[in-house]
Amino acid sequence: MNFKHQQSLSLLVDVSSLRAPLTGVGRYVLEILTQLPEQVELRGFNDYRCYEPPALNGFLRSFDEPESDSVCHQPPSQSRLRPLAKQALKRVPGSRQLRTRLLDKRIRDCLALNGESVYWQPNFILGKSKAPSIVTAYDLSHVRFPDFHPSERLIWLQRELAQSLDRSDHIMTVSAFSKAEIMNVYGVPAEKISVVYPGVSNDFHQTYSVDKLAVLKKKYGLPAQYLLSLGTFEPRKNLKNLVRAYARLPPCLRKCYPLVLAGGQGWKHRETDRLIRQLQSRGELIRLGYVDQWDLPLLYQSASAFAYVSFYEGFGMPVAEAMASGTPVITSVNSSMEEVALGCAQLVEADEVDSITAGLSYVLENASSLHARCDKARKLSTKYSWVLSAEKLVNIVRKINVK
Repeated sequence: MNFKHQQSLSLLVDVSSLRAPLTGVGRYVLEILTQLPEQVELRGFNDYRCYEPPALNGFLRSFDEPESDSVCHQPPSQSRLRPLAKQALKRVPGSRQLRTRLLDKRIRDCLALNGESVYWQPNFILGKSKAPSIVTAYDLSHVRFPDFHPSERLIWLQRELAQSLDRSDHIMTVSAFSKAEIMNVYGVPAEKISVVYPGVSNDFHQTYSVDKLAVLKKKYGLPAQYLLSLGTFEPRKNLKNLVRAYARLPPCLRKCYPLVLAGGQGWKHRETDRLIRQLQSRGELIRLGYVDQWDLPLLYQSASAFAYVSFYEGFGMPVAEAMASGTPVITSVNSSMEEVALGCAQLVEADEVDSITAGLSYVLENASSLHARCDKARKLSTKYSWVLSAEKLVNIVRKINVK
């Protein structure tokens, strides 16, 4: 889209999800906001403050800076203490209601500066506002798999999401699958929902030199060949079945392709940890923890294969990133993953360990002959573009701003 000579727009965004380390929602918000054209006057707010355009632009630019410990322009001590304080406050009765009232005040304060703004809530639950509003709902995992959520989050979504969807002027989601879920569960008409796919950074499409890949492997202590999986350690990601399936591979495959797990700590992974330790003791598994964003493209590209066998995803960003990197993919034939894979992945049943083992075995045994599939995946994955995502958001803002 050519944005030249287009009427300027004002957008107010809840940027509470932008905090280090960035995960799914935060990454989605950051990438779209940084691709918005100059014609969009951008304001934001979070728990701590309102951001006028210059301050918000600086805040956005501060992410993904290598070796940067703070993304909030705060002294390091404050940067470390604030997440700890938030975790402590979550355990205080009524803390979520108090935070909601605080964010509602932030919205009022920001709209007082520009009453023409459209309000975008990119994290499920709208605050109170008289402004035209957009809400993003990524998936309905709390409906389909309530046991995969902490009780506080589950109660919050069950109580608030239906009203949030109803009050919004428009709803964004991240896949045709999630759009159908929202329509079926909440009875929302199709015309009120737009699919705005996440994008894949150009960094994943690049081809890196052998030397750069070697530096990455040395940094993380990686072998020449490995099977990669990426995701937060939580029940929905199905790491337990992945590790069980990997353990059933022939010893020769496990020796040639150690399983490398990358991702931050989540919750309810004690049983998975026991399985992991058994494989670690034999040198068949490497656990990296959270990996810096700027290292991910090389981590994918140096992998022999990538496995992502989640039980349920609104989109499944790692699948698209691995495709763009030219790495063979094994993923689940459920929710959005088949849609995202565009016919370029080995599909398995997430709840059947033997199915996962068979998928892993096939890809690892044939990794060197899957070039055609990987080339097709790289080409098709270009449809996942943050520029296109930003254009879609601008179109939605224009649409509801003239109502």
